[in-house]
Formats: sequence, C-alpha cells, structure tokens
Amino acid sequence: MRLIEPIYFASLKTEEGKPLQIRVALVDPANADPDSPPMPRPDRRNITRLGRQLSLTVANLTKLSKAADPWSSCLAAYFNSDGQPFVWGLIDQTVHFNVQLVRETTAGGYATPGLFQVLAAGAADLSVYREFGFVARLQQDQLLTGQNDVFLKGPVQQLLAPGFKLYLREASRVLARIKTPRYLEEGELPELAEIWERGLSENWTSVLCRLLISIQRYRHGGALLITRSNAHLDVKYRISYSRLPQALAWHAAFNVFQKAAHARISYSYLNKDKKFMPIDLYLDQMIGDACVEDCEDEITGCVRFISALSCVDGLILAGPDLAIRGFGVEIRTGKEPAAVYVSSGPTASEKQLRRIDPTHYGTRHRTMMRFCFAHPGSVGFVISQDGEIRAMTYVRNRLVMWENLKVLQYWEFRPKKKKEVAPASPAVP
Repeated sequence: MRLIEPIYFASLKTEEGKPLQIRVALVDPANADPDSPPMPRPDRRNITRLGRQLSLTVANLTKLSKAADPWSSCLAAYFNSDGQPFVWGLIDQTVHFNVQLVRETTAGGYATPGLFQVLAAGAADLSVYREFGFVARLQQDQLLTGQNDVFLKGPVQQLLAPGFKLYLREASRVLARIKTPRYLEEGELPELAEIWERGLSENWTSVLCRLLISIQRYRHGGALLITRSNAHLDVKYRISYSRLPQALAWHAAFNVFQKAAHARISYSYLNKDKKFMPIDLYLDQMIGDACVEDCEDEITGCVRFISALSCVDGLILAGPDLAIRGFGVEIRTGKEPAAVYVSSGPTASEKQLRRIDPTHYGTRHRTMMRFCFAHPGSVGFVISQDGEIRAMTYVRNRLVMWENLKVLQYWEFRPKKKKEVAPASPAVP
C-alpha cells in the first residue's frame, strides 16, 4: 500500500486540465537487471539513475510525470530500510512494450522490468502488470482481476465471424493471384493449415481492437457500428473505404506464403543438414518478409485514417468486413429496448447478466442500444470520453452490453500455485 497509495492519489491530480499519467516499476537498485542476456539487443532497456533518491510522494510524482511519459519511459522505485518507497531512476525503451500492448506489432520483445509495474492511466484508474501479464486493474470503485474477451467467444465473436470468413475467402483469392505456393500443395506441412486459420483470426481481431484503441486515444468519445443494415441511419458523410479489408487480405496471403517458404526451408533442408537448397526458395521467403512488413505499414495507416473519422460527431459505420460506409452517422430509431443487461462474462449466460437502467448512460450509448435492439445481428462499440470501451448487441430478446473489454494484447497473469504436501500417514501401532 505504501507504493500504490501515492500513485493512486497522484492519479487524481491534473496537469493543464488533463489527468496525470505515470508508470512506476518496483525494481531493486542493488539488482536492477537480474535476467540480463549475455548479448542484449540494442532495443533493450537501461535504467538511468537519478543524482539522488526522491521520496515517492504525490508532489514528486506530479513533477516527475512531466518528464516520464508512460508511453516512452517508466520510473524505477523501491523501498528503503524503513519500508518507505523512493524513486531512484528512469527506465527507457518502454515504448516497445506499449507498442506490443496496443497490438501495433507482433514482434516479440523484452518483458517489463521489476517485480511489477503500476500504470496510472487516468483518475483513480490504475493497472498492474508483471512482465507480459495483466495482474489487476483498479477502476474507480472496482477491482478487476480479468477482462471480458468478447472477441474470443460468446455472442459478439459469433456475430463477427461472418466478417472473418469474408476475410479468409478474400485472402485465399489473393494468395492464388500471388502464386500458388507449391510448399502447401505437397502435403508435407499439415500444421500450416492450423496456423493459417488461427493466426489470421488473431490478426483480424487485433486490427478491430486497434481501431477501438485508436479512437480511445483521442479522448473525444466515439462509436463504431458493424452492421449490414442501412435502416434508421442518417449518414452525414457517405464514403466507400475498403482499403482496410483489402490490406488485411494481402497481408494474410503474404503471411501464409512467407510461412510456407520458411517451413519448407526448415523441414526439407536445414533439419536434414543439406548443404544446398534452391535459390528461389530463399528468395520467396525474403520477398514474403518484405511484403508482410509493407502490408503491416498499410494497415497501420488505414487504422489511423479510420479512427480519425470518430472526431466528427456521430458514429463510424462499417460492414462486417470492416469496410467503412460512412461517418458522422446519426441513429434515428426511437424504439427503446425491452430490457438492458450488463454481462460479467463474454458468453452472456444467465448467471453473468445483471439488469441495468439505461438512463444512467449518455446519448451515445442509448442510441446505440436502440439500434442494436432493433437490428439483431449488429454489433456496436461505444467509447466514452473517459476512455472506457463497451460492446453491445441483441441476445435472446435482450440488449446485452459488455464493459471492461480485453482490447490490449497481454497474457492473463496467473500466479503459480504452491505445491501441496500430503500430510504424513499416522503411525500404525
């Protein structure tokens, strides 16, 4: 508590009208990097020591927050012999963990330093991470130890599935246009079929999460509606922007092409200790690598382009394949849902549902509730000005909403259970 409490109170402060944000890691200065590899890569973190230790107080955290942007750096803190926390250094290269967290890269990196890290992202909004794992989040008056992964299972995932199938179908067509990969046809790499669907599913979901995170960053509030319907919608700005699904399809095709070439090199040549292999095979892998990187850059540009549309009042309208059909969209239906429920889990089972009063939410939420209730099969995402992301859709004659969505890319941290020792058997007389 001596570490968390000042960070909590510092999060209630503002700088130029904006909530203070800061990241603090618990790192022992006497053993700052116990897991340092023999030859660390250039992007590995360093800890720069301060000239003197500073007490970890609200006042000091408020001042240091100006120099320690949590996106790019982190404060190193520890306890003195009296058990009082102090700040002793600044950790660089934090940006790489954050880029991975918001799904802008799939490349592996170094885990966060220290026993754990505390991120103050807003007023009374603290999250704790350990290495690549999420431990818990204090969100005002709620302590959350897990998040709703509605993209993995449940009604939202099922309603998004047709869009993913369109993506797979288009990716298959693009792959055939590039070049039929002979490495897949010969049947020697059966695991690639599983990699194909599992990996592409994760890619498609990540891009949707990146859209929501990018809208969230503006702190303006916004909404994304995925639907086939055009009814009850007043589209102020009509566009037909299909570059994102096209970029996703090309990225998928080159990804599979590259993986097929790489697997053939490994299985047929490296693992068999052959001295020579066809130069075309190596060339295929290198071309695939370069094209995948180019497509990733294109997807990033598309995500930023689409998310900026949220800055205009009204929602962003998308089809199931994530092609954008308009923005500045106003919902016209006035039909109120018969019942509105919040689900504590992704599957929206009866035990997970809690009935709520929709009038407690703002206009953006309530109009999205009306549309999704009137148009089953639609999925609405609403981002509040405070950054909270919610999903909603029609489930079993009800409007169901999910809060605390898992949009960031991290592992669910589960502490290792202590091994239980069986009690000794009583002595037999």
